[in-house]
Amino acid sequence: VLAGPFARKFPNADLYVVDQQYSFPLNLPDRALGLPPWAKPLPASSSGSNVFGDEFEHEVLTVKPGVGSMYQDVALFHRPSKTLLVCDALFATTDEPPPILQDPEYVQALLFHARDYPTEIVPDTPEARRKGWRRIVLLFNFFFPLHSATVDLGLKPLLNLSPSYPYGWAAWMPFSWKSPEKEREAFDAYAQNGAPTIYTIVQIILSRGDSGRLTQEWVEKVTRWDFKRVVPQHLDAPLNIGPQRFRETYAFIQKGQNLVRYCDDDVAFLRAAEEGPLNFSVYPSSLGTLRGMSCGD
Repeated sequence: VLAGPFARKFPNADLYVVDQQYSFPLNLPDRALGLPPWAKPLPASSSGSNVFGDEFEHEVLTVKPGVGSMYQDVALFHRPSKTLLVCDALFATTDEPPPILQDPEYVQALLFHARDYPTEIVPDTPEARRKGWRRIVLLFNFFFPLHSATVDLGLKPLLNLSPSYPYGWAAWMPFSWKSPEKEREAFDAYAQNGAPTIYTIVQIILSRGDSGRLTQEWVEKVTRWDFKRVVPQHLDAPLNIGPQRFRETYAFIQKGQNLVRYCDDDVAFLRAAEEGPLNFSVYPSSLGTLRGMSCGD
């Protein structure tokens, strides 16, 4: 999404991209995904072909989760600073919104999600921002976080639309949150005070096809580097973790079960999608579908 516009803004820069861009449910050519014709394929490894010079090493993860798609990620190690950069393979968060979200347009989004009823004008306070952030994290990670929210994608939320609502989207609110306690319970199970984790959709992808074998091989290569911090593309950064903590994030592969630390109710929608309408598009896995923990009652 962003690589194409970035490349056109800096046409004299060398642009390297992984050679099998992810698109679902069908593979699309790079041009259809917005990449310019001068984009260069990134070698699978810096071993023997280090395009970024002596300060960097890299390893590309390639997984084929289903018939019609490929998934790739890159681990880029900056040797002088002992910093590892990754895209989607790992991230972490707490209930403090990242500093970039202090810009006015993003604060509006935080307050939009902090509402308890459609047309509520939420006062801008630190706690309201944290509340909105927690809900954004639950929504983007689970789509339907059923432990703490009730979903209504029908007509009822549309009847409450208010075109003049200042926070946007005409005050559309297809979710109602069950209670502050359940909301906090679900978020704490997900965040665990900033411990690294894997995005649910990415974990599904990494589990498919070879049941995590290629991912485990990639993890072993990456953890041979002596990094002291990890900078993911999403959520909090930098994360002060080294190779051992990085490896532990993928322990579900060696355990042979697709277990996650989140509330099981929150992964129920994704599990049902895996077992139902998306079943045709992904390969089976010996790890099974996502299974979470029991939270509350």
